[in-house]
Formats: sequence, structure tokens, C-alpha cells
Amino acid sequence: MSTRYDEKGKFFTDRVTKEQIPVLIQTVFGRIEGFFYVMAGARLKDEINNAEQFIALTNAKIYNLEGKCELVCEFLSLNRDHIVWLAPQAEIRSDSK
Repeated sequence: MSTRYDEKGKFFTDRVTKEQIPVLIQTVFGRIEGFFYVMAGARLKDEINNAEQFIALTNAKIYNLEGKCELVCEFLSLNRDHIVWLAPQAEIRSDSK
């Protein structure tokens, strides 16, 4: 891997740094838990909106509408048209009162 510096000291590498975000996704067919990757410092919303038709997830668990885990896979390519909602798992909480 090579590293290049500009005159201001900013560095450039051949490798893109991404952050792994655990997400929960509701689809019309069930729910998916997995990891979505965003550019370092980018917002999840921007990455979803700028993504191609399919988004990549890793370590995905796919649950049916009854909540039963149907599939587990290391890589999943999900069509954005099937997403009802998506939330970072760190921001999910139960407010049952």
C-alpha cells in the first residue's frame, strides 16, 4: 500500500477506510440484522441514498415475519427497493411502559 502526502500534510492511500455499522433492516419479507459499511466520517443516510440499487451487508441474519431466523450468510446484497426502514442497532431501544 502506498501513501502520498500533499503540500498541506494531508495523506492519500490506495485503501479506502470504512466504518462498520451494525444495522437492523425491516423489509416487506422480514427483518435483517447485519453490518453496513460507510466511508469514515460519512452519515449512514447519505451512504444509503447514494448507494447503487443493491447495498452490501456482512454477517447478515435474515428473519421471517414471525421472527424466526431463516438464513445466516457472510455477505448479502440487498435490493434497496425492499427496504421499509433501516436503523443503526446502537440507536434502537425499547420504550415499553
